[in-house]
Amino acid sequence: MLMHNIALSLQKLILYGVPEEQLQGHQEGLVRYMEEHKEQIPDIVKHILSAGTDFSEARKASKKDANSSSNGDVYSESLSWLQWLMFKNEPGAMLDDLERSNAGERAVCGSVWGHNDVAYRCRTCESDPTCAICVPCFQNGNHKDHDYSIMYTGGGCCDCGDATAWKREGFCSRHKGAEQIKPLPEELARSVGPILDALLQFWKEALCLLQPPPAKGGDSSSCKRIAEELTTSISSMLLEFCTRSENLLSFLSLRIREFPDMLDALIRSDRFLDKKVARKLHEFLLKLISDPAFKYEFAKVFIRYYPITFEEVIKGCNDSLLEDYPLMTTFSVQIFTVPTLTPRLVREVDLLGVLLGCLTDLFLSCIGEDGRLQVCFCFCFLCLKEFNAHVDQLLVCWHIL
Repeated sequence: MLMHNIALSLQKLILYGVPEEQLQGHQEGLVRYMEEHKEQIPDIVKHILSAGTDFSEARKASKKDANSSSNGDVYSESLSWLQWLMFKNEPGAMLDDLERSNAGERAVCGSVWGHNDVAYRCRTCESDPTCAICVPCFQNGNHKDHDYSIMYTGGGCCDCGDATAWKREGFCSRHKGAEQIKPLPEELARSVGPILDALLQFWKEALCLLQPPPAKGGDSSSCKRIAEELTTSISSMLLEFCTRSENLLSFLSLRIREFPDMLDALIRSDRFLDKKVARKLHEFLLKLISDPAFKYEFAKVFIRYYPITFEEVIKGCNDSLLEDYPLMTTFSVQIFTVPTLTPRLVREVDLLGVLLGCLTDLFLSCIGEDGRLQVCFCFCFLCLKEFNAHVDQLLVCWHIL
């Protein structure tokens, strides 16, 4: 499979106009070619990624791995080529260098949790009851005589180093706050930026082709399969970048939040993705929201889609539909409870109005022809669950204000 994908990449580049002798050195040869043809970056990136798409289509047509979905491996070789263009060197070595340069200097922890991972709450240090830190950060901090407790997580990320969620005196010895993050070296930013922009454009276009799932028993569309494979691969690669280098994390968060309509595409497409793919995307986004500027831009788009999503769940009249909107439950607690963020969202994007509007729609949906609330399946399950969630969010907003 790997050799076939490499051959497709080389063939596409040669047909585009890259000299064949230049590609005899594979990635190193393409790096040299791009040094003299920077204006071709968007086209080169598109051709490299489309080789992964062609490989996916060919594999599907030959019925190989027909029962597997969203394994993401069809784009691994394409993304390897792009990493060479980003770093102008062997990617693993460059990431190792960046990781060593960040050793012991990470400003924010941001460790992402799964379900039932162990974490610590500290009522003395937290900004609100949703905040928590990981075990290593607790052990490396000073919480003597604090009001703390152990908890099992349902997802989310460690708040150590995030001044919007945790008091500075509660930071551990390894994390000192987002303002301490150093910018990516200028030369590296110049090489990574254009490749990343072209990659984001290709990804966004694939996500924008996603449509609601077909009727039960129907086949998943080719667009869905390609978008899921691409999302899995790109999320995994960028998540590794964020984990290895805080400089890269900061650079990625800036580039993604400023890329036109990228956040819209990521949030809109979430409900159309396979749950396993969505979890990988959420893991990446949870890393990025450790950057306060990214969290704010993400929150604005999230709030814009919140009532649309909520309306769909109400129409379905079944609380199991909430499982189809994992972004809603995963990120609302990351946004609506932040004391430094919530007042700004109330002022600038009418957060309270949005939440009250959703709550109004919820009750209106349960009014019968006689004008009374109907005690039915919808009310007992969906309303109680969402009512409690909204009241919690509204109370937090009022408390913060």
